[in-house]
Amino acid sequence: MKVLILAFFMVGSGMATTPEVVVYGGTMSGIAAALNAASLGRSVVLIEPSDRLGGIVTSGLSFSDFRSLESLGGAYLEYARRVEQHYRDRYGPESPQVRECYFGTIAEPKVSLLVLERMLAEQSLVRVLRGHSLSGVILGAPREGLAVIHAVRVGAPQLAPVEISAPFFIDASYEGDLAAAAGAPYRVGRESTREYGERMAGVLYMHNGKILPGSTGEADHRVQCANFRITMTRDPVNRVEIAKPSNYDRSEYAHVLEHYRSGRLKKAFTDGFDGVLRARILPNNKADVNDIKGSPLRLSLPGEMDAWPDGSPSTRWKIAARHRDYALGLLYFLQADPELPEAVRADARQWGLPRDEFEDSSHFPPLLYVREARRILGEYVFTEQDAIAAPGSIRAKVQPDAIAMGDYVLNCHGEQKPGAFHPGVTEGDFVHDTAPFGIPYGVLVPRRIANLLVSVAVSASHVGYSALRMEPTFTAMGQAAGIAAHLALEAGGRARDVRVPQLQRILHRRGAKTVYVSDVDTDSPLFEAVQHFGTRGFFHQLADLREITWQPLKPRVDTQHTWAVPYHDLKPDQPLEAELARSWLKLAGCPSAEAAPAALRVAGLTRGQFLQILYSLGGSCK
Repeated sequence: MKVLILAFFMVGSGMATTPEVVVYGGTMSGIAAALNAASLGRSVVLIEPSDRLGGIVTSGLSFSDFRSLESLGGAYLEYARRVEQHYRDRYGPESPQVRECYFGTIAEPKVSLLVLERMLAEQSLVRVLRGHSLSGVILGAPREGLAVIHAVRVGAPQLAPVEISAPFFIDASYEGDLAAAAGAPYRVGRESTREYGERMAGVLYMHNGKILPGSTGEADHRVQCANFRITMTRDPVNRVEIAKPSNYDRSEYAHVLEHYRSGRLKKAFTDGFDGVLRARILPNNKADVNDIKGSPLRLSLPGEMDAWPDGSPSTRWKIAARHRDYALGLLYFLQADPELPEAVRADARQWGLPRDEFEDSSHFPPLLYVREARRILGEYVFTEQDAIAAPGSIRAKVQPDAIAMGDYVLNCHGEQKPGAFHPGVTEGDFVHDTAPFGIPYGVLVPRRIANLLVSVAVSASHVGYSALRMEPTFTAMGQAAGIAAHLALEAGGRARDVRVPQLQRILHRRGAKTVYVSDVDTDSPLFEAVQHFGTRGFFHQLADLREITWQPLKPRVDTQHTWAVPYHDLKPDQPLEAELARSWLKLAGCPSAEAAPAALRVAGLTRGQFLQILYSLGGSCK
């Protein structure tokens, strides 16, 4: 077989003949990794197996998954601001489109694609290779007991395989294909409750927050269900009608009729729970249509994703095709079945596929929404305990090595369809509240491989991953991976040799967040200092559980997005209390208040001023 050894010659661009960093996976995470590595002077090749960049964000997941705006920063926030600016420029600042894009976090797929393509076009050190899938990994000589990736081999239909060598690699694919091919250890499926002490691990039946009999907590290889995030429109001019699929099987859907007859269900599309499909409104009279957990008729297919993570391209294609046919059949059923109430059918017929989206795939999203596949085993395994409030605190566990943060619940859509034992309960389905959490660098660093970082299929338990698996979080981890790749190359090429404090400083300078502080955002002159000290646990004692009253999150504009998380503010303009000053000085390594630098002993300092001065002194009394 002939193999093309790829060399990049880009006149006037500064691109090296051999890239310094190869990123596999043109997801949001991969794009953030590529752009951040390139911004530090590294030449990058970004390889995307399909012809479309952006991963699921440009393939139907338009209603972004996070809770509060205060959790967003860095690369994702830059993307969102560009999306919002696009709608402002195109339709005007007071337009419905600007309001519906929710500060740029909600966008039509074609707009997300346009924004991401423009971001990449602005960076001359990134070369994008589309339509090339991984076919092999070539290892070099081991280094200090760790495997070293020398090159990747990728191929496209009817083209000779391409071999790309580089000193450093990043796997930003949803499946962790590069890491697995290189020999990194990984997990597929669920751990038992015993392995990490997680309440929702293993085989689980949960309903209304209660764990039911039959929940053995045993480990298995079952994989969370998937579905397409279908972009639809009510615009008659832009609407493409849903045709009856050639392999339509009414029996897959007919069981839902009893729920319409009983009155439990009243609609086809809903923002609540009285319909079959969740429809989240997008700009320009479109919607992001998704699965509803607990619905008697699901858009997902629990039990049919187990072969995906380790599956061949043909296996994955068959699984995706099965989900596509099922989804189109479901839409047709809701619009046309004569036993459905006419009002339900009429409501459903308002919706169709958008003529101005996905023109190369018959206006249907090209990418299946894979919620979970492989999870590498890394230097740190993120678990349930990392995402919930720490003992004695309103905040999550202190993560001094945090390189990103997340703000979403523990959320799994389930592994097996409901059965006779618990009718109506999807096995493996769970949701549980969290506190905004830090994500340590070690989740990106796979065991056994020297020159590789993983930014999507990261090191986490099944339960822990259920909170990490959101695109803003993936993007934040991708940004960290791109910067870490640069630092690793400076340090000799090993991911383990990255100095995390140095990585954090660069991230904070770029507006990336490693800790949640609701009242000090990226535009504040205190931002870097507050992120530095918050990541090290300085704010965990600000809210005393003995003195505060728990408050639920307050919805902002819909049932998902909320106002800021209570009790996670700093109050930087508040006068610094003597007891708090002593506590902070102790955390900074001062043996006593009297031993602190003179600048910190000035009377009348606010909390913010004190932290800014301490940060200017290097963050420590030592």
